[in-house]
Formats: sequence, C-alpha cells, structure tokens
Amino acid sequence: MSDVPNPTNRPVESSTARQPPSVVVLTFNEEGNVAQCIERLGFTDDIVVLDSYSTDRTVEIAKSFPNVRVFQRTFDTEYKQRNYALHEIEYRHDWVYICDADERVPDDLAAELMRVANDASRAHVAYRLRYKNMYMGRWIKHASSYPVWIIRLVRPRRVTYEKRETNVHPIVDGTVGELECHFVHHSFNSGLVRWFAKHNYYSTREAMEGVRIRRQGRPRLSRLKSGDSMVRRRAMKNFSYFLVGRAWFRFLHMYLVKLGFLDGVAGFNYCAMIAMYEYWIEVKISELESNWRRATDRKVARLLAEAVA
Repeated sequence: MSDVPNPTNRPVESSTARQPPSVVVLTFNEEGNVAQCIERLGFTDDIVVLDSYSTDRTVEIAKSFPNVRVFQRTFDTEYKQRNYALHEIEYRHDWVYICDADERVPDDLAAELMRVANDASRAHVAYRLRYKNMYMGRWIKHASSYPVWIIRLVRPRRVTYEKRETNVHPIVDGTVGELECHFVHHSFNSGLVRWFAKHNYYSTREAMEGVRIRRQGRPRLSRLKSGDSMVRRRAMKNFSYFLVGRAWFRFLHMYLVKLGFLDGVAGFNYCAMIAMYEYWIEVKISELESNWRRATDRKVARLLAEAVA
C-alpha cells in the first residue's frame, strides 16, 4: 500500500501484486466512531465513506484521512442505501468489505481479508463472518446470541440487498463462504441515549415489516429446518411477528436458554433492553393494525359531546 497521501481523494494506482479489498463505511452522525473505525482499516488503500448527510463532524473527520473518498446520499431506506453503496460507487478492487462506523477490524481479520481477496482458487462471491458485541467493557458472548453470521465481504455486482423495512439481508448470486475471524461491534460507543433513539426508529420500521408479514400469513415451517443459518434466522424472525408476548420470549431465550446470565450485569441489562425493543415492536404492530389514533379521536369526540350536553 502506498504511503503517499492522495490529495484528490480519489483511488490511486498501486504497483503491488497483492490487492486488498476495498471498504465501504456507512455513516450518520458518527463523529465519535468514524476515526477509530478508519484507523483499523489500514490494510486497504481504498476506503469509501457513504454518509447520510451527517450534521456533526463525521464528514470532516473522514476526509482528513488519505485514501478515503466521501459520498453522500439522503437516507430513505436501509436496503436502498446499501444497494447504492454496492452498485452506484466505483471501487478500485474486486472485493468490497462492508463496515459500519461502530465496528472495528482486528489484525487477524485484516490478514484473513487480504488472503481471501488474493486467493484466485476460491469460488465464492461473498463471505460471512461473526462478530463480538461489546457492552459495559466486556464481550457479551451469551446474551448477544453468539454466533450471529453476517455477510460482509462481497463481490459487489453479485450481491443485492432484499427489499425490506429493516434487518435487510443480502441476496447473493453465487455461493457464500465463511471467514474464521471476527469483527468487533461497539454498538454502545455513542451512549445509551443514542442506542435507544436508534432502536426506537428501528422498532417502527420493524413494526411496519411485521404488519406486512402478518398480512401474508405464517411462513412455511420447513424454513426453520434449513441448512442455512441465515434462512433459519429470517424464518424465526418472521414467525415472531405472530407471537403474543414476544418480549418475554426474547428475554427468556437470551437470558436463560442462551445463558445470558453468564455475562453478569451487562448480560442482564442487554437482555432487558432487547426485550424492551421487542415490546416496542409488538405494541407498534398493534397500533398499526388497530388504528388506535382514529379510535381515540372518536372516543374524545364523544366525551367532549357528553361534557357539552
């Protein structure tokens, strides 16, 4: 990788034989994370930041790094944003590693990404890997339902994100391999207030998705037995929209079945917060399907009429 800064903020040609993957980092108001994220991407000479018009110093910080190009696009839906990142941006290298600003790439993963990107014998067009979720200064291994597999290294033209309100999964035109190493997820780096705000937004989008799934009817039970763990997770997610008391199911599953109690106070807090998130989804689905607001307006109108009489 060249040590010469790139004053034009555009990709530069490299004389080295080994080609790293390019990296795309998706951001919105991540001034507290973006520098640490980019600092862990020293294995590549082509870093793209796709920003959703941040109102803080995210873009300024990103542009201070050499070999970082910044693009901006107004966020509308997650799948459109991620598909834009894969299909509307030209990358220098054939492989692209997809990264969020609150994630870090350890040295062992960086080395593995380099090996895979330069191994012509591999026939896969995408790779999935696991992550370590951090909270209260520790890896909450059990409470976070480890291992969770996520596709992150892709040949961009062979991958498209599905049309879904939230928790979008990539559709891969080809086979998917697995990486041995992990990335590290600092989902609480920006504080609990930011986490709650984000999950309030996510729960609204997921409630909208839940209403759509419920209208289609229950998914096939056979998908729960799929050999693909990602297909099983999606089937379980879709089934969850038909549960009553899904928050309690989620808490008991994470805290007892998945042994979240072994993660101590951090594990209990995390399980409780995720259960609360599931409760938000459930009540928002009920609101969307029952049209509470219209019923409330009618009730208020009757009460006002009775008061006047």
